[in-house]
Amino acid sequence: MTAVNIPLQFEQAVQAFEAADADCQIAILWQIYDTLGQAFATIAPVALFSQAVQQLINQMQQVDRQDQVSILRDIVARADTRFVHAYELLNINMKLAFWHRLFAFVPASRLPLSTCQQGPTTQALLNRLDAMGLNERLHFLRQVVD
Repeated sequence: MTAVNIPLQFEQAVQAFEAADADCQIAILWQIYDTLGQAFATIAPVALFSQAVQQLINQMQQVDRQDQVSILRDIVARADTRFVHAYELLNINMKLAFWHRLFAFVPASRLPLSTCQQGPTTQALLNRLDAMGLNERLHFLRQVVD
């Protein structure tokens, strides 16, 4: 059987992200933020200093490391928890800032990056994300974190 590399259109990329399991979603978000780096700070600088974002980050820092990963899984799965409710109250720029700040304080070694089962759809999504420019990645992030 031969694998065919068909580029995903933007909406298909969003759908592929939403269909991925929570660990893959976290891994994909981490990869995007890792490649965006400091460019994000110029996109939504005010949101980075939001008290609401800082408060949520502080609350996450107060829980056990394993619980932090569970909270992230809950957020991407939109579970009914106090952390998810606090996250949902953030506007889109604050949600983007939350992930940016979170990935700055949580080392990749503590994230479930290696547990992501990278099947053909996930790999096609990662290839599509690699081909996106800065504005398209930002638009993608706005779609998937809201």
